[in-house]
Amino acid sequence: MGMFDSLYDSRGNEWQTKAFDCLCDRYEIGDAMPDADAPPPYQVKVFGGPWDAPAVDSFATVRDGALVMVPDVRDAHLPLLDYHGGIAAEGI
Repeated sequence: MGMFDSLYDSRGNEWQTKAFDCLCDRYEIGDAMPDADAPPPYQVKVFGGPWDAPAVDSFATVRDGALVMVPDVRDAHLPLLDYHGGIAAEGI
């Protein structure tokens, strides 16, 4: 499975992505996010959710360099980083 970074929603649920440094870093709402290949604001695909429910794919939103929402609905106006950090075709 490899290493990943974790993003935590306002309820403490873990969402994972390999879009950044994959150093097992932890990000919570309001935390500064690492530089990405997408111009801000952008969204990144994440995987996870509540520990007592099946894991799902979703999106996290980064604005002004900070994590503002996870999980979030897809905003087609924002660039999208796929789970591994590349610009997703649907995000262009």
